[in-house]
This record gives sequence, C-alpha cells and structure tokens, in this order.
Amino acid sequence: MRFLQGRIFHAADGRLRAIWRAVLYVPLCGGLTLVAQTVAVLVVEVVAPETKLAADTMVLMPPRFAIPLYALTIVAALAAAWWMLEVFDHRSFRTLGISFDRNWWREWLLGFSLGAALIAAVVGATAVSGVVRLRVAPDEFTFAEFFSLGVVLLLAAAWEEIIFRGYPFQRLVESVGALWAVVLLAALFGAVHIPNPAATALSTANTVLAGVLLAVAYLKTRALWLPIGIHFAWNWVMGPVLGFPVSGIRMPARLLAAEVSGPVWLSGGDYGPEGSVVLTAAAVAGTVWLMRTRAIYPSPDRQEVLQ
Repeated sequence: MRFLQGRIFHAADGRLRAIWRAVLYVPLCGGLTLVAQTVAVLVVEVVAPETKLAADTMVLMPPRFAIPLYALTIVAALAAAWWMLEVFDHRSFRTLGISFDRNWWREWLLGFSLGAALIAAVVGATAVSGVVRLRVAPDEFTFAEFFSLGVVLLLAAAWEEIIFRGYPFQRLVESVGALWAVVLLAALFGAVHIPNPAATALSTANTVLAGVLLAVAYLKTRALWLPIGIHFAWNWVMGPVLGFPVSGIRMPARLLAAEVSGPVWLSGGDYGPEGSVVLTAAAVAGTVWLMRTRAIYPSPDRQEVLQ
C-alpha cells in the first residue's frame, strides 16, 4: 500500500503526483468539452437552423457553427485547467500561460511572424521547384468571409495549444522532464491528425515536428501566446491567404488558389504543404532557431508568476 501511495501521491504533502494530475485532466476536459459541444450545437440550431455541417469532411465547417463550437470548447478546456490548478496544484490560474500580461501581445505577434515566415518559405521553395503555382482565386471572397475564417482559425489554434501545450504538457514537464514531455505530446499531436483527409506518413511526421516546434515555443516563454501566434499564422496564411488545404481540410473561401503537381512528397498533394518534405526542413530549422536564440525568454511578469 505504501509502495502504491509513493507512486501516486507525494510522501511529503500527500498531493497527487504531477503525472497523474496530467492524466486526470484528460477525462475532466473531455467531459466538459462534450457538454460544451452539445451546447454549441443547440445554440446554432436555435439561432441559425439552416446551418449544417458540410457533408464533405474535407471542407471546413461553416464559421457560424465553428465559432461558437471552438469558443465553448476553449471555455471547457480552461475551466478544467482552472479546477485542476485550484484543487490539486494550489497554483494561480496565471501559471497556465494564457493570462494577459504586459508582453502577451508581443509574444503573439512574434509567433505570428514566425509562423507566417515558415509557411511563406515552404510555399516559396515549392513554387521555385515548379510543383506549386498560385493564382487569383475565382471564388467570390468578401471581407466578412475572410474575417470569419480568421476568427475560426484563431480559436482553433488557441484550443489546440491549450490542450496540447497547456495543463497536461506542463505537468508532464514537471514529472518526466521537458524532453519526454515534448516527445509524448508531439507524438500525440501527430496521431490525432492521422484521420485527416489525404494524410500520409510524411504529413504525420511533419505534424509531430510541428508539435515539437510549438512545445519549444512554450518552453522558451513559459506562456502560450508564442505557440498560439505560430499556430494561427501557420494555418491562416496556408489556408485563407494562399489557398492550400490545412491538414487536408479545404477552406470554403481563399484569396489565392494553389495548384499543385509533381510528387506528393514534394508538393504535399491534397494534404497541403504540411505533407511536403520542404516543410520538414522548415520545421526543423524553426525549432533549432527557437532553441538557440537568446532573444526569446520568459517575460518579467511570467517569471514572477512562476516563482
């Protein structure tokens, strides 16, 4: 019995060990998310009964459905993290890294710039190689559509970062160390994208590398704003701006249209640039730069919170 207690609880204060707190977060967040998604569906059915999920799973769901869905799932994920921090960790909610400290917007803008630069470099390289050609999209595209898609992708990026680089990742860092926490959560990040349309072994490996990049972005700042900025710009520039599928999912409207040809391993095919070996190189380069740069570090507010 004492052996089990030592493995599950800290001997000194009787608290649940960090790794089990990370595990406990999963069903708690999952249950709250299910409730949130049910509420979102009911809200949409009442407010916009004509809105339906696209029959083609390769097309992003309508923003009028996606925005309340993601907004409520973010609330669920944050509520679960708040409860775990309050009850089991006895720490401030600010330690999660999603509070609006003085420098949050600088970290977000830096992340946005890095994410946009990485995708621009990948698309530029594939365009030079001749496997990608961009042209003006023939679709009717309004500012309202562009803005609503941006909101959807921003909320989606924030939700995924809260889930994958938030409470469970942070507790794994505490329990098994940063290296194993990065490996485990990046592998899971790649695995959940396997069912996406047109996924390949290379696209899955690239998604794992993207998970490593985003985890390093969190570790450099100990806040979620930098990875949220990277994640959002990555998807927004790739999808609504340049017209590529985002992880195999087509955007309902775009500024440009991308035409791809040649081998899938180079162009990414129907999965988008994330299925290209060029993105492999970009993700590795971005991760190495983040790890080595001394220009990015936790803000004074963040250091104070983590003490």
